[in-house]
Amino acid sequence: MRDALHALTLGSIALLGGLPLVMPAVARADDFWKHKPPAQWSAAEALKLVRRSPWAKLEVVVFAQKEADAAFSIPTGTKHCDPDAIDQNGNCMQKGRIEAPVDSSRQADAAPQIKPWAGILVRWESAVPVAQAFARLEELGEGPTAAFLAPTPRLPEDRYVISVKLERAGRKDFEPFAVTPTGKPALAASLKTRSGTVGPLEVEFTGAGATSSAHFFFPRTLDGAPLLGPGPDWAEFTLVGAGFVVHCKFTLALNSSGQL
Repeated sequence: MRDALHALTLGSIALLGGLPLVMPAVARADDFWKHKPPAQWSAAEALKLVRRSPWAKLEVVVFAQKEADAAFSIPTGTKHCDPDAIDQNGNCMQKGRIEAPVDSSRQADAAPQIKPWAGILVRWESAVPVAQAFARLEELGEGPTAAFLAPTPRLPEDRYVISVKLERAGRKDFEPFAVTPTGKPALAASLKTRSGTVGPLEVEFTGAGATSSAHFFFPRTLDGAPLLGPGPDWAEFTLVGAGFVVHCKFTLALNSSGQL
């Protein structure tokens, strides 16, 4: 194939919010886990916690296409285009160009949108609210939904577990976590904290098709010292796969019992 697809991340937005046992003076209304016990969570609330919360984040991966010829041409004149690549009809024929027309609802001078893109869900499974949310979904009869979101198959007490799952493929042949008869995907993961950087002690793959996911089991200590300190702390997860890179930064804290 002449086409080569490379993936770049748009960057990670730091996850904000309080933690279950650290209550602010006034809890935000949408941070339901701060003021409602798990037994009162609705299915929508539990689903939000395992998909979009301080412990679960959608990371965007953009595919930049390179071709011998232009990917496609749009009549933008000299705007955003190499002058030497403009044909006699005023169309940009720049090689490797990925640029869509500016949407009519956006400002005239807005930057063109880049696409296609994929979405990868990154979830810190070792946070207590995540386990509580999955348990609540089961209680509410939402087992199939919970299974689709690929919870970790186990939670060892001496590991921090991070799960990744493809939420939006972007293109039909992008299956970064699927196990095939030819083998398992090659993935390089790391977890960086103030104490240092560690690699996973184990990697486990679960699911098939749309539920394919990978679970990374990181040590909780580095050279005998805790990987995360007491009180507010952070951890940055990095994953490198075939043609894509994901970075996700979590803001975390341990309570007096050593739980997140």
